[in-house]
Amino acid sequence: MKELILNKKSKILEFSESKISSKDITTINKFKKLVIEKGDNGLRNISKILKEKEIKSFKVSNSEFKKAEQLVDDQLKNAILTAYSNIKMYHEKQLDGLSVNKVETTKGVSLWSEFKPIDSVGLYIPGGTAPLFSSLLMQAIPAIIADCPNIVICTPPDTNGKINPTILWVADLLNIKNVYKVGGSQAIFAMAYGTESIPKCYKIFGPGNKYVTEAKLQVSKDISIDMPAGPSEVYVVSNDIEKADIIASDLLSQLEHSIDAKAVLISKNKKLLKDIKTTISNQKESLSRQSILNESIKNTYLVKAKNDKEIINFINDNAPEHLILIDDDFVKIAPYVNNAGSVFCGKYSPESFGDYASGSNHTLPTGQAAKTYSGLSVKDFGKTITFQTATPEGFLALAPTVKTLAEAESLDAHTNAVQVREIYAINDSGLLPRTSFIKRTTKETSIFINLNIDGTGNYNVDTGLKFFDHMLEQFAKHGQFDITIKSFGDLEIDQHHTIEDVAIALGEAFKSALGDRKNIDRYSSNESLVMDETISNVSIDMASRTLLKMKTSKLREYVGDFPTEMLEHFFISFINALNFTCHIETKGENSHHIVEATFKSFTRALNKALQRNNTNIASTKGSL
Repeated sequence: MKELILNKKSKILEFSESKISSKDITTINKFKKLVIEKGDNGLRNISKILKEKEIKSFKVSNSEFKKAEQLVDDQLKNAILTAYSNIKMYHEKQLDGLSVNKVETTKGVSLWSEFKPIDSVGLYIPGGTAPLFSSLLMQAIPAIIADCPNIVICTPPDTNGKINPTILWVADLLNIKNVYKVGGSQAIFAMAYGTESIPKCYKIFGPGNKYVTEAKLQVSKDISIDMPAGPSEVYVVSNDIEKADIIASDLLSQLEHSIDAKAVLISKNKKLLKDIKTTISNQKESLSRQSILNESIKNTYLVKAKNDKEIINFINDNAPEHLILIDDDFVKIAPYVNNAGSVFCGKYSPESFGDYASGSNHTLPTGQAAKTYSGLSVKDFGKTITFQTATPEGFLALAPTVKTLAEAESLDAHTNAVQVREIYAINDSGLLPRTSFIKRTTKETSIFINLNIDGTGNYNVDTGLKFFDHMLEQFAKHGQFDITIKSFGDLEIDQHHTIEDVAIALGEAFKSALGDRKNIDRYSSNESLVMDETISNVSIDMASRTLLKMKTSKLREYVGDFPTEMLEHFFISFINALNFTCHIETKGENSHHIVEATFKSFTRALNKALQRNNTNIASTKGSL
């Protein structure tokens, strides 16, 4: 066992791992060539080279499935069924959010996405020193939930050419019949490139020894694989010497996997780090896999930390596959864990639960891969496809933006693909888009606004004033206007310039988008909105005569970071820029409600007044 004391500079641990030799790589390359060139016969040639029993038929027969059922005892079947139920329950929840319902990004432009399964997946199930039927559950259940139509299993036979009966019983339970008696690197090559018996797969999953791992890395140039795989690892965090027996058991539960498995204890308790050595040695003597443990125990680190910050930094830098936070105060650490495969919290959450039956997946990233990889899940067995469609109106609204962007990148064929459609869209809709872009620059501020009057209420607002942003978001949402606003200005000196200049620029954006104001409803009378004790009434006439009559109940000086003296000034600036008549009256007791109700009722009234109308409305003072 190795000892380490942490300091301000966190440390990446170094472990001894069994490396694959150049001779082994030469052999693996030879196996790859045999499989690609000779298919099933290539697999048989490899069996002869390895002095394994010759397999006449690689596919498991129905009779072999039936015999396996009789060889698995009922207690084990019951345990597997419990694990199956929990894994299935948890993984079914992972489907939520993988597809996205229809979203209208611009009015008339709709996008949605659908999760689609991978057509053919290959699962490698180890069957050597410990036949891992649990690995079959962990891989096959999410594949089934993802609705993969073709699931292929390869697992090595024993010296008699037989597959472990529990693996076969689980495959039968899951109704997977494409099970093949092939192991090692050659199984990976068979699934990657296909043989007469074994179908070619688009993606390969599953753990294995260094030869399997090397084969997966090689085929990853041609097909997909799940994730980088390495020796199993566990990091345990505890300061409680009374739990030394639990700590030792968790460390040993990973060390028994292989001679290069890794185990780490991190603690602020110096005595615990000293005494744990004896506890580990005592427990180790009662375990069965002595030859493995005698080697893997050399890959144990005992790490001393001064404080929780050092522990958190150390965890995130090393990104362990399994992290166990044993002590009851695990909440001090858990929220700050950014890099880990799976985290087990509290003394009643052994890593063994995750390996078998709690419902989480035990196929996890190792060797610091948890910094960028997640544990296996349903999404790994599919892909998300985005669909989109546009109405003529939606096309015309978005076309100018796309043409501008394409021209800026000198991709004139992209521009042309939009232009050739414009005449069709104009003929089909008879309407031109009411959109605009405004840039307003003063000594104090720079304001950028993108507006689509005929939108769906999408917004992207950043003025630097949080409450003002919230009001402008409500302006877009309740008015069904698509609005992007970005403001740059020195808010520490004065918020007033930002609020005033945004109001002016927004009014100018509406004025530009409206054009000559023909064919709109013009009027919106007494638009009323209630927020608790507050009521706001707004009436609008879009004739080009500028007038604001505004009355509100008394306001406190600030609502959030918004100076309320600027409420009326915002509407004055907006109305002066757009040139129309407006009456606003808001009564209430809560300043927040008064301001928000005013914005909401105003934008609802504006929306109604700007609705398209094919009838020109007369004005006693001339046309609009």
